[in-house]
Amino acid sequence: MKERINIAVAFSGINDEYQGKMCWGISQRVGENDNITVAYFAPFNTDLGVKELDSAENTIFSLINFDFFDVLIVVPSNFSANTELLERIIKEAKDKNVPVFSMDSELEGCVNILIDNAPAIRKIADHLIDVHGARDIIYVGGVKGKPYCKEKLDEFKASLAAHGIEFDENHCLWGEFYDIAVRKELKKYLDGGGKLPDAFFCANDAMALGICYELEERGYGIPDDVIITGFDGFMANLVHDPTITTVEVPYKDLGYNTVSAVIDYLENGVTDPEVLKKKYMIKSEPSFYGSCGCLSDDKVVRNAITKRLSNDSYRKNYMNSYLIRMSTVLSSCDNFSEYFEVLKKYVDEMQVDSVYFCYSEEYTKQYDKDDPFLVDYTIPEKTEISDKICAKIVRVGEEIKEPVYFNKKDILPDLHTDNRRSKEFLFTPLHFLSRTYGYVACEVRGDLQSSNSALFNLWVNYIAIAHDSVREKLKSKRYTAILEELYNRDFLTKLFNRRGLFAEINSKLSDISKNQRSVMVFIADLDDMKGINDNYGHSAGDIALLIVSRSLEEILKPDDFACRYGGDEFVVFGIGYDESEAKDFGRRFEKTVKFRSDRNGAPYTVKASYGYYISKDFSGVETFDALVSKADQRMYISKQIAKSQKQTS
Repeated sequence: MKERINIAVAFSGINDEYQGKMCWGISQRVGENDNITVAYFAPFNTDLGVKELDSAENTIFSLINFDFFDVLIVVPSNFSANTELLERIIKEAKDKNVPVFSMDSELEGCVNILIDNAPAIRKIADHLIDVHGARDIIYVGGVKGKPYCKEKLDEFKASLAAHGIEFDENHCLWGEFYDIAVRKELKKYLDGGGKLPDAFFCANDAMALGICYELEERGYGIPDDVIITGFDGFMANLVHDPTITTVEVPYKDLGYNTVSAVIDYLENGVTDPEVLKKKYMIKSEPSFYGSCGCLSDDKVVRNAITKRLSNDSYRKNYMNSYLIRMSTVLSSCDNFSEYFEVLKKYVDEMQVDSVYFCYSEEYTKQYDKDDPFLVDYTIPEKTEISDKICAKIVRVGEEIKEPVYFNKKDILPDLHTDNRRSKEFLFTPLHFLSRTYGYVACEVRGDLQSSNSALFNLWVNYIAIAHDSVREKLKSKRYTAILEELYNRDFLTKLFNRRGLFAEINSKLSDISKNQRSVMVFIADLDDMKGINDNYGHSAGDIALLIVSRSLEEILKPDDFACRYGGDEFVVFGIGYDESEAKDFGRRFEKTVKFRSDRNGAPYTVKASYGYYISKDFSGVETFDALVSKADQRMYISKQIAKSQKQTS
């Protein structure tokens, strides 16, 4: 007997009753054991029609580590629009010798757990002809030519043939299993002059309801003008008036039986696919309701249905309000530290036992930086989930735990802990457009209903949108900082240019005036710049400029700032200097330039002349030029003195 069974379930979304009922059955069977771990991998949709989006959605399946999972369960019809993806997942499992169990569709090389729908489908078709005299029947199918659509069409054809009615390939509508899609097809048919048939035989309930809505808007009565039948037995049928005649398909039992078959396979050694298929086959049954004129609505427990719909409606209304509040507050955050703190507070209201926000390493490196000025914020553009993961927010029960770092192949650390009970986790991608931040994992106990899963997906989607809003805000700040740097800084030396200098002076005016502080304007000029350029090249001239600029930066006090004033001329604006301190600044500048020049090792010597002026009555930029002029005069005097001393020597 296997100590623990680890099951991966791949869904293309768990957003309607079809998948929800299967999950319900899986969960019920898992709950009867204490040694099973189930991980549901489900994007919102694997085929949104936009390549970049589909790629980001489908990254969730890259988490499935077949060195950990003992079994893969798939629902092929759930991947109807993305069969290549399903084939790839199945191949990866088989390459690791992991058995694949297929629910509700027959796949070669898999253990197929099926529902025998044929007798119920045939009974519905025969019923239309024998009981209601329908002869002109339009078949409403899902996707033309797909193998999982074949059974219903074959039984429909067989019923027509048995009654001597010819099947017309052109007398069909194909609605992709959706109400909106089938309404478009019906509009084309009717607006193009098509005659209303005796009945519409629909391959699922969603399309049956779509046909109902379109015909009702056109003033037709059901079943007085036309009969409509469906397939699935979903709740929406039972609240429509009239109730839809349908095939009641036991999808919950299918989920339950699939886990039972897995246990038989792994623990009891029953590995023959045909034996398992036969043992766990279940049958569906027809229900004849008001849409065909057979009012057997006594089978419908209205109070229970109304109560459930009321609960769902209340929860959805509450969640809509919650999601709007959450996304608004999250989007208003200015950085990710704030974002994650806010998100922790909103995690509580989702009513899940535990939840893990798992981010790719490239993003966590950015999140963990103490970089308020965005000096090193690089805005990653990941489209895949990294090999290194950080669960940035971990909430278990009522407790927010510390972030957890782990390898992607481990999927989630808690999958490997507390093996005294069965566990179920839902994994869904966390992305915005093609940017894949990571994924969200949620532990679910009990039934994973489609309504709960849809809300979970919606919740994650809102969080991802808010996340990207903060990312864009930081990106904008980063680019603004870069532009401001270019606008206010000298390209070579990175010192302020004149614009930057005047902006800084204006920002200090209030403090200077309020505290009656003196200011120093220090001006320095590189000696013989032309000679260095002419004899050693302009790159040597740039090095000389950098020696002067770095020397000034090295000796600045915290309130000082330096500027490349133009060409080979530099200005320092200092606050709180007296004559003695200004002289000392000049001496230190001269000494630092010499030290840097000597270390440069070039065949030329870098020297700079300087002068300064101190004012105790500084009133702003308008008086700055006058101070520069006075400092410049002093520098000129010192240059002349140096020149005459050189000539004398």
